[in-house]
Amino acid sequence: MAAIEAQVNFDFRHPFVGHLPGYLAIGEAAGTDQPGWDEYTFLLMRQWHGLLDTPISAEEQLLHEFLERHPSLLPGSDSVDGTSGHLPFPMAVISKPKLPGLSDRQPDFMWIATDSVALYPILIEIETPHKKWFYGDRAEIHSDLTHAQGQLAEWRAWFNRGRNRTAFLDDYDISRELRKRKLSPRFVLIHGRRSDYENSESRLQKRAELQREDERLMSFDRLSPANYGELYSCVHKTQDGYQIVAVPPCLGLLQKAEDYRRSNGWDHALDNCHDMAPARRDYLKEQIKIIRDDPATYGRTHYARIVKRGSLRMRGQL
Repeated sequence: MAAIEAQVNFDFRHPFVGHLPGYLAIGEAAGTDQPGWDEYTFLLMRQWHGLLDTPISAEEQLLHEFLERHPSLLPGSDSVDGTSGHLPFPMAVISKPKLPGLSDRQPDFMWIATDSVALYPILIEIETPHKKWFYGDRAEIHSDLTHAQGQLAEWRAWFNRGRNRTAFLDDYDISRELRKRKLSPRFVLIHGRRSDYENSESRLQKRAELQREDERLMSFDRLSPANYGELYSCVHKTQDGYQIVAVPPCLGLLQKAEDYRRSNGWDHALDNCHDMAPARRDYLKEQIKIIRDDPATYGRTHYARIVKRGSLRMRGQL
């Protein structure tokens, strides 16, 4: 990894939010092949921590756009309770998801994670690294934190109204098979920095008592790329279905047509992934078209190997 020559980009808006200096050169060297995951995560974490450590990270919209381009940083793709071994639905994080009838306090992001028993809508609120957990040098909870937790409470109350659960399943086109599983929402708040509490025993003790059973409270320092993150894109849910917002420059594919038919706008999102080598972008556009249009032919003309990483079995990653 020491051979990678890259500097953290301190102008985080230009040439675009989420840019990873040095990654394009790695991709161009790989041609149409998928660049290594280790190189991607190394450069991503350099850039992410560089952003967190600058005053510009006080702008929540900038953080949001960065995370749209690199959704593997967001917790919850395989549940927040452990590694489920199942891919999220629809193999993407949903940006600015709407809860029917709740228009003014929508989450920033949502994964719909699964395991063999439950379906986990994981609603994520991001604040900024500059928000506080505690006041001054005391162990008194800061109003920044209590306000943010109030948003989680509002989403919990929404799900606790029975008819809203049916509306959720309908609005997000949840498949018949997944509807058989228990709907078990989780609520995640990403707030402030670890330095606000890690050196105080009283603050650590109070922090441990803050979250409810279905909540996860974490600092921005805790975010790191998830397993299988090269598979995940970012989407919007519209009346016309799922629309791709962004793909990560490390994007890999699976030979499963349903995962790519659920979402539209692949070509546009790939064209806007400027850290991905042009040869790789063109290759992925071609492969996604084949997968979507004629998956039977695709399966006959490609080596359908089984790849096992951790507890997740993936068929024919490209």
